[in-house]
Amino acid sequence: MEFKRSHFNPQGRKLADGRIVCDFAKQVDAAASNYVYDDALVLAVNVALAARRPLLLAGEPGCGKTTLAANLARVLGWAYYQHTIASRSQAGELLWEVDTLGRLNDAYDPQRRLLGEDYYVQPGKLWWALAPQSAHHRGLILSPADAKQHSVKFPAGHRESTGAVLLIDEIDKAEPDLPNDLLEVLDTRSFDVKAARIEAERAQGLIVITTNLERELPGAFMRRCVVYRFPDAGAGWFSGIAMQRMPGLSMTLAQQVEKRLLEHRHEARSRGQRVPGTAEYLDAITALQALGVRDENGPAWQQLERCIFGKHAALEST
Repeated sequence: MEFKRSHFNPQGRKLADGRIVCDFAKQVDAAASNYVYDDALVLAVNVALAARRPLLLAGEPGCGKTTLAANLARVLGWAYYQHTIASRSQAGELLWEVDTLGRLNDAYDPQRRLLGEDYYVQPGKLWWALAPQSAHHRGLILSPADAKQHSVKFPAGHRESTGAVLLIDEIDKAEPDLPNDLLEVLDTRSFDVKAARIEAERAQGLIVITTNLERELPGAFMRRCVVYRFPDAGAGWFSGIAMQRMPGLSMTLAQQVEKRLLEHRHEARSRGQRVPGTAEYLDAITALQALGVRDENGPAWQQLERCIFGKHAALEST
């Protein structure tokens, strides 16, 4: 696949099929990072960076959406922030919220001085990604003395860099309005905090958004994203992940469990049930090794399959 890798060009171990493995050892302030890139994924990242658009990653749970964002930040040498969406999440919490409880405590504590509401603003991860110094000072113009007392601590993943990767994880869990509420910020790279206008400070950035395809996303939001869907997992995909994550694992065992998993996935699809994925696959291998189960035709192996791969069948009455 011919294209200029001028924005993102991962360097690492090359596999026989041309894919690239990027490994980072665990550091004091960051977890170990390991990721396998193919040309299609590298192109999608370059398109998002070139077009300055969010990268929307779609695929089933466990396919590598979340871990990609952290590895991108490591490869690029950028700061990394993560915000996981919950069912009641709102767009505003990605930008900022007011610590009303903290302000109330100060109001009732005679030993504390009640400050203006602006001093209780808590920056969200999107604010940190766009304008970290502004977030550090809550968007206020502070004297050196006030800055020491009223600045906010830098969050995990923060680093002084020209760029940042922000992961907005599992956006389809949010209320339907949340994606559209982000449109103006994504377009202008600016937003308001009280009476102050916050403009982006970083020259570069990448917002990575993941979806498990559980809900259709608004058209206006989709128009502003570069979309990459991870291919459906087939033979060799799960065992490849296991061999990467579990040094010393027997390839025979990895392939045996993968074969049984693919059979259960096919059966689950035919019944319209949830399909077991990477998490169940790795759980099965871990359990088989820990419990010393070796005979794939034996009752212990079959019951373990039922517990992990055939969960719907296990819940049915016998």
